[in-house]
Amino acid sequence: MLDVKTDYLALYLFESNNVVYYQLKHIKSITENSKTNFKPLRLEDVGQNASKSDSFRHLMKLFQYEYLQINQGGPEAMSGKLLDVTNHYAVLYKDDQVIYINLEHIKSFSLNKSKNAEEKETVRYLKVKTFDEILNYFIHKWVSINLGGPEALEGVLSYSGNGTFILINKEEVIRIQPFHVRSIFEGSRDQKKNENKQTEKKDRSDRDKRTSTEKDSKSGQSTYEIEHKNTYSHSERHVRTDDLDRRTKRSMPDDRRRASNAYIERAEIQLQSMPHPEKVVKTVHYRWKG
Repeated sequence: MLDVKTDYLALYLFESNNVVYYQLKHIKSITENSKTNFKPLRLEDVGQNASKSDSFRHLMKLFQYEYLQINQGGPEAMSGKLLDVTNHYAVLYKDDQVIYINLEHIKSFSLNKSKNAEEKETVRYLKVKTFDEILNYFIHKWVSINLGGPEALEGVLSYSGNGTFILINKEEVIRIQPFHVRSIFEGSRDQKKNENKQTEKKDRSDRDKRTSTEKDSKSGQSTYEIEHKNTYSHSERHVRTDDLDRRTKRSMPDDRRRASNAYIERAEIQLQSMPHPEKVVKTVHYRWKG
């Protein structure tokens, strides 16, 4: 434990070399390990200059435009870029989505060291005084309430009066107390998942097309080489056949030579009428005996 302030404490995690800030209202118990002795540390010793912040809200304000891990686990754990912090809620930017988080329900936060802070992005978000005004802004819009767990809901938001809101999804009508809304954002969480899946599917399809094109190109070259070799072998066979014909014709009488020529002409006509003459493997030549 590094420090304790009015409504938060700072805890240093040796395994991750990071500091986690907890709201005191969410801490149920503290256990001390008496067998372990560590050298006393301060926030300045671990690279965190937040000792001048007396309140949890003001502490989060110092991390504006930084990437934070909100809550360390559970269904409401999320990470993103902190856009703003007011007296009642925090605004987080994650996956092109603006999420409004009830400050009362933030148990802890820590700096996300896996991502570096970037320049201020031009992201439009709602800035009002209270969290209830955010709910009023989303009336008659499809919203997602709470990020996960059994209390994660989505539907069209409406107001029923007496400070109670109604969420309508198909045949279900759910009445909600604003205090129990931990986070809210416009749109459907399933829609965002489907968009991510479609993007991944499109990327895989593009990769498959490029791979198929490369294979077709290589296959085309191989087919050309094979056809070239087949054509060459076929022409060689014709040369050998012509030589054999000339030698055979010289040794034949005139009448038999004419008969042989007629036979060869009929054989050539049959070969030419075949759909794939290059597939002929062997030609048999008959020599007249007399």
